[in-house]
Amino acid sequence: MGSSKTRRASIALVAAIGLIVAACGGSDDPAPAAPDAPSAPAAPDAPAGYDRAAVMAAIDDVAARVASGELQYDVTANEDEAIRALREVIPQPDGYPSRSVQILIGFGEGGGSDNYTRNAGRDVERIMGQRIVYNNVPGGSGEVAIGQLLASNPDGYTIGSSITNQVIIDALGTQPYSWTESVEYIIRQQGPTETYWVRADSPFQTMEELLEFAKDNPGQIRNSGSGLGGDDEFRQLAIEAALDTEIIFIPFDGVGGRTTALLSGDIDMLHETFATMLDLYEDGQIRPLAYGGTQQLGAVGPPDIPSMADLGYDVPVGRWRSMVAPLGTPVEIVEYLHNLFYAASKLPSYIAYAEVFLQDNPDFYLGPEDFRAEAIRERDALKVIIEQFGYGQ
Repeated sequence: MGSSKTRRASIALVAAIGLIVAACGGSDDPAPAAPDAPSAPAAPDAPAGYDRAAVMAAIDDVAARVASGELQYDVTANEDEAIRALREVIPQPDGYPSRSVQILIGFGEGGGSDNYTRNAGRDVERIMGQRIVYNNVPGGSGEVAIGQLLASNPDGYTIGSSITNQVIIDALGTQPYSWTESVEYIIRQQGPTETYWVRADSPFQTMEELLEFAKDNPGQIRNSGSGLGGDDEFRQLAIEAALDTEIIFIPFDGVGGRTTALLSGDIDMLHETFATMLDLYEDGQIRPLAYGGTQQLGAVGPPDIPSMADLGYDVPVGRWRSMVAPLGTPVEIVEYLHNLFYAASKLPSYIAYAEVFLQDNPDFYLGPEDFRAEAIRERDALKVIIEQFGYGQ
C-alpha cells in the first residue's frame, strides 16, 4: 500500500482534474479495474440473439489488449484503437444516441457522487461518440435529481447517477413514489468500503469482543457515522436487533467532527469509509475491527479483518453508486448503456480513479437484474428495521 501522503496527493490531483473537466463539459479521471465479468443472463425481452455475457467477455478481451499495450489508448483523444475496438463488440441500438446524453447528479460538484459520475462517463462519451452533459441537481439527499429523472422521457437521453440514499428514502416512504419500482437499473459500479474503527489503544482487539461487551452492557458503546437516517445508522440498528441491546449512535454532519470524537475518546467506534481514515490508519492512530458490509475489501484493506457478514450479522444496506434510467426506457438502450459503463470501468482512466479512491473491488459490480434484486432486498430489509424500531415515528 502506498504512503498516505502519496495517496492524498493523488486524491487531490484527481479531484482537481475532475473540476477542470467539468468546466470543459467533459468527463473525469482514473479508475478501478471494474469487475471481472460475471456471467450475466440476457435481459428480458432483449433483442433476439443478444448475449450480454458474450458482449462482456468481448469487452474484457479488448481491455486485456489495452492493458498489454497491444491496443493504443489515449483518454485525451476523441477516439483511439481501444475505443474503435469497443465499438465493434458493443451492439448499438439503431439511431441511438443521435445527440448528447444528460446525466443527472443529485449532489454538488467535487463530491464522491460527482467524481464517480464524471469518471465513469469519461470513456462512455468517447465510445458512443456523443457528448455527455453533467447536470448537478443537489438537494434532498439526491431526491431532487431523482424527481427530475422520473419526470424525464424514457428515451435514453436523460439518465441519473444514484446512491444508497434512494433505497433508504424509499423504505422510509417519505416520497410519493417508490424509487426501486420507478427506475430501470443500468449498472452498479461502486460498493461499500465502510469500516468499523477504534483508537489504537482501544481495549477491544476484535469486533467480537466489542459486540460481546455491547450485548452485556446496553448503552455503553458509542458509535458514530455520517448522520441520522443514513446507512451507518441502519447498519447499527441491525446489529442492535441481532444482539437485543442498545448502542448509542452519535451523528456528526462532517467527517472532521466524528474523527475528532474518535481520537478524543468521546466515541468508542466510528463507521467510516476506508479512504477517509487511511492517513490515521497508516499513522497508527486507529485500528479496523471489521468491514461494515458483506465482503472483505481485498487489496483495499487488511485481508485478516472480517466483514460483518463473516461474523454472522445481516447487513441491511450498503453504500453504493450506480446508473439508472427512467422506467420504460427501451431494453436495448439500457443494455447498450450497461455495456458502455462496464467497458469504461475496464479502461485505464476509470481504473486509476478507482484505485485512488479505494473503489477497485470487482465484487462491487452488479448488472441490471442483480442490481434490481439487491435494491429491493435492501429496501425490504430496511422496512423491517424501520418497523421494529419505530423509526421516524
